[in-house]
Amino acid sequence: MAPQVAWDVHQRLKNLHKNRPRQQQQQQQQPQRQSRPLAPQEVALVQKAIEETTWDEGAIQTFVGNPEMLATAWDIGPHTLLFHGRAQDTRKAKEVADTCWELWNWLGVTRPFTLVLWWREDPRVLQADEWPSRRTINGGWTSQNSSIVHVYRSEEWDRVFIHEMIHALGWDWKMPVAPLACWGLPAGSQLVPALFEAWTELYAEWLWCVWNAEEYGAWKAQQAWMEDQALQILARWRQQPNSPWSENTSVFAYYVLKAALAPYIDQLLLFGNGRTPEERERVLCRLAVPRLRDFSRRLRQVVPRTLSLRMTRPL
Repeated sequence: MAPQVAWDVHQRLKNLHKNRPRQQQQQQQQPQRQSRPLAPQEVALVQKAIEETTWDEGAIQTFVGNPEMLATAWDIGPHTLLFHGRAQDTRKAKEVADTCWELWNWLGVTRPFTLVLWWREDPRVLQADEWPSRRTINGGWTSQNSSIVHVYRSEEWDRVFIHEMIHALGWDWKMPVAPLACWGLPAGSQLVPALFEAWTELYAEWLWCVWNAEEYGAWKAQQAWMEDQALQILARWRQQPNSPWSENTSVFAYYVLKAALAPYIDQLLLFGNGRTPEERERVLCRLAVPRLRDFSRRLRQVVPRTLSLRMTRPL
């Protein structure tokens, strides 16, 4: 059941993480795992995903027909991992299966899920003169209330997994489908109409930081990482001062709006799922706009450089 407010999830997960350290949880709950070949219906599921998706811009095709790549299935309680990688990645597949088991339990998942994971080594790197796109940002997809999650990069696979699980569990905000006037974008700007992604990604990063609290450190350090990425992307846009914002994935939501909202995570956890237009306007205008204006002022000192677009700092 989807939470009425994210604060309910916050309290439950925070306490679970505190009271059941992951090492202890692993020792008590995790069975020994063995891989198996994909069943015919699983092969068909993967093939359908390859044929239908456009989010990967053809990246998954590098695995199709490559004799070095193996497909193995891992049964994880009621869930399943379909792992595509090289023979030497089998050990990593077992680690992924164990982590999925922990995360599914931690998130309180009560129905079966399938994770389709292509273990593709392709870090998100943006050159100084390059504009972000699906190729340099995206790493997975699913749909609301789905039972299948797809991830196609090894980098940050667990953060992407959490992001997609938020969608699949129906924990998204309800958001406007067009840019808001309060953001001050030039006329004709084309943002992908999935502005709820700002919250989904912010929530995913916050959950990921809670999950990795012992190794990862303060939330403020993650906020600094977000702000640097937002300023770098805005600096690229500033080089074309009269151009409307243009994107083929949720660049503004993933990086700029998310960074603007990050300091208010405690308020946003109480905000809930964006139930009324008044709530949405308060968050997206009254909270975000002063931060967006601050970003604009700071741009004078920002020079575009080669940039990692991974959304969590490396551990």
